[in-house]
Parts: sequence; structure tokens; C-alpha cells
Amino acid sequence: MQQLNTDAGQADAHTRLYHRYASTILAYLCQQVASRQDAEDLLVEVFMAAHTHVALSTLSDERQLAWLRRVARNKVIDRYRHTALLTMLPLEQIVATEDSTLSPEQRAIEQENYRRLYSALAQLAPEQQQLIRLRYGNGLRLIAIAELLEKPEGTVRKMLARTLRQLRAIYEKIERGMK
Repeated sequence: MQQLNTDAGQADAHTRLYHRYASTILAYLCQQVASRQDAEDLLVEVFMAAHTHVALSTLSDERQLAWLRRVARNKVIDRYRHTALLTMLPLEQIVATEDSTLSPEQRAIEQENYRRLYSALAQLAPEQQQLIRLRYGNGLRLIAIAELLEKPEGTVRKMLARTLRQLRAIYEKIERGMK
């Protein structure tokens, strides 16, 4: 009987935690991901993690919120990493889905451009590749990327500018090598 009371008390604590912080965490998640449905899915993941964290109920309200925000941030980062892996399509698949009005010669040129681009991207550092994926693959604004990376927006802006300059230089070097 004692175990049943403890389980009911834990369930009540988790319910109170959800009612107290769900709207705050959902608002944060909505700012970080493209759709409300994705934000709601992540919200479920955050509170499932809270459910398994036994010591959470012993923390102060401020520490509980901080813990939930940290978990939410990590879930967003995990989602973007997972999405970035899924969005990397083989060149053949990209070419197959492109506009069929291109001539065979135009298609071959475009395919070669993609090869050079992927080759240049592969030469960037992993952090630079992630930055490119977040900005152009996931379409995130710089302020959202800065929050995800826990860096000032100005720093992220400079990192992106340097990365694009380096990518352009690598791409041009590859292009020159082919001529």
C-alpha cells in the first residue's frame, strides 16, 4: 500500500510540474522549431525525460525550470542533428527529383556543380558543416543558431561569414583543378 501511495504522489508531482511549466517550455520550443507539431512532440520528450528523473521533484522551482529548459534545448539540438543527417541526399536522388526541363548537358553540369559543392563542404570542420546545415539546410535565423550554440549572435554571424568565405575558396580551388 505504501508503494501505491508513493507512485500516486509521484504522478501528482509530475502532473503539477507539467501544468506549471508546459506553456513556458512549449513557447521556447515553438521559437526553435519550424512547426507547432514538432514543438509539441519535443515537449512530450522533455516531460518524458522529467518523468524518469527522480530527483527533479526535490529541486527548487527555479532549478526545475532551468533543468527543463536545458533538456528542451538539448532535444532541439538533437532534432536538428537528426534532421541534418536525413536531409543529406545522394546526388543521384537530387538529380532525379529536379526539373525535367533541363537538357542532358545542363543536367550534367548541375550534377558536377553538386559534386564540387559536396566535396568542398566535406573539407570544412564539423562545426562549420553544422553551421551551414543549421542556416541553409534547416533555414534557421542567426539568432536561433546563436541560442542553440550558446554563442552571441555577432559571433555566429562572423563564424558564418568566415565559413562561407572558406567554402567559396575551397570550391574555387576544386573548380580550378578540374580545368
